[in-house]
Amino acid sequence: MTELVEHRVCEDRISSLSDDLLVQILLLVPTKDAVATTFLSKRWRFVWRMLPRLEYRETKTSDVNSSSTVWWFLEDSFRLHKAPLLERLCIELGPQCPIYVNPVKWVAKALDNRVRWLIFRLLWKGEPIRMPKSLYFCKTLERLTLSYKVLVDVPRQVSLPSLTELDLFCVVYKDEDSHVRLLSSCPVLKRLKVTRNRHVEDIVRTFSVKVPSLLRLDYKVDTTFQDSDDRFLVIDTPNLLSLHIFDIFGHSFSVEYMPHLVTVVIDLLFPIENFMRSLSSVKYLALSPFDIMVPWCDAVNNYSRLVECMIFLSDQDLCESLLVLLSNCSNLKVFMVDSEIGQYANHGPGLWNQPSSVPGCLSSHLEIFEWEGYAGRKYEKELIRYILENSKCLKTVGISPNSTCSEEKQKMVVEELESMHRVPTSVLLSSARMLFRR
Repeated sequence: MTELVEHRVCEDRISSLSDDLLVQILLLVPTKDAVATTFLSKRWRFVWRMLPRLEYRETKTSDVNSSSTVWWFLEDSFRLHKAPLLERLCIELGPQCPIYVNPVKWVAKALDNRVRWLIFRLLWKGEPIRMPKSLYFCKTLERLTLSYKVLVDVPRQVSLPSLTELDLFCVVYKDEDSHVRLLSSCPVLKRLKVTRNRHVEDIVRTFSVKVPSLLRLDYKVDTTFQDSDDRFLVIDTPNLLSLHIFDIFGHSFSVEYMPHLVTVVIDLLFPIENFMRSLSSVKYLALSPFDIMVPWCDAVNNYSRLVECMIFLSDQDLCESLLVLLSNCSNLKVFMVDSEIGQYANHGPGLWNQPSSVPGCLSSHLEIFEWEGYAGRKYEKELIRYILENSKCLKTVGISPNSTCSEEKQKMVVEELESMHRVPTSVLLSSARMLFRR
């Protein structure tokens, strides 16, 4: 009896809090649990209706019966929701979602409630659906994510004056210019993330990104997008700071000069010269595979601002070009090599020719050197030895054995590297430390 009384006192204390505090408490639990508090007492009956953030997700383990409960719950709870301003709405519906459900009206209601952040993901078996037209005229919308069975059908007149972040993940485009009209309506857009694959009907041949305000662009062609047609990417973003491109199918692309680039991660087959010129301002760079860079290693491109670089090395013949690249990176402090990508390549016994002069970054700036996927190949050993012997400022060196190496081979590799570390040379400072990560 005493415990029951104490419990009621505790409950009364919580119930006596203001609506604002109770709302903050309910924001700490999933939406379905917050809605369930309506049965606690009269005090709690209407509190959840003022939640500024709602999240409805179908779990992967949902069966047909539980799924129908999900749709009923979403329909009923959303109808009762009364918050004057909706900060965030997340709706993720899986393949169990029945095609008679009308999720468009939920999105429309969110737009009427001045939603700021909308996430809509639809993976049902029905046809792609159109978003309500009010989506393309929402003045309060700041972040928008559309995924899968969503038809991007943008009207001729459209305005999204507050949108700063946009994700288009494997959506269906109504026509070739739908995405162009959408992007042109976002005068303050800062981040754009696009993913394309073959699981949806992607009719766009030329994907054009012309957004003067854009600061970050992530563009990915999914590995399932296995076609060889004339797809084309156009980038005209003069203020871009960060660029991530993943396209291993060799689709063509063109870029305008991007003088403010800071971070670049690229995984593609055919870069072009004016794109490589845009890297002159980059501070953080990852290239995969490295052979795309070779034609410009001997050119006049100067990467003097580069401080961190990661290279995916697939061929011993690229070692000399890699050192030429280092010669153009006078202020490089962090250098990482990953040779896992070349583990199945046919590596001959030949050696590479050491350059006549040592790259300036080795003698004056390089502090961290890491090699991932080291397999003890002769060219790997010689290249690592050269970098260690000529780097004056090294503080950390990390070598990780190739994943295909046996435990015995890994042990032998570590012994070789430790022996290399004890080579009598004055360039290895006492403050430097060798890290062998297994």
